[in-house]
Amino acid sequence: MLIPNVKELEQSLKQFTNIIDADEVLLFERATFLVISYCQRQHHRDIHRFEKVSNIIKQFKLSCSKLAAQFKKQFQSMEVRNTNFAAFIDVFTSNTYVMVIMSDPAIRKYLES
Repeated sequence: MLIPNVKELEQSLKQFTNIIDADEVLLFERATFLVISYCQRQHHRDIHRFEKVSNIIKQFKLSCSKLAAQFKKQFQSMEVRNTNFAAFIDVFTSNTYVMVIMSDPAIRKYLES
């Protein structure tokens, strides 16, 4: 899949990140979970971070697909929360997933179920 207008995509992700006051937003290719684009508000020192996140999600998706095969369902979304952050992954377009990471407690309290 070719990504047209990468600069425009990056700018849109930056605007989206700022609007929702997220720490980070990543856009993944749907089949491989490779990072297409991202916006992060603070630099992370781990240069392999995206590769690690991608592998974790792929393994989780694979585990879900084995279990869900009997129900004819596919992986759609995932949510991880702890006292430090909340991370949400969901279908974004027919070819992509989006991951939003938030750590501001003032925002996270509104996300509680």
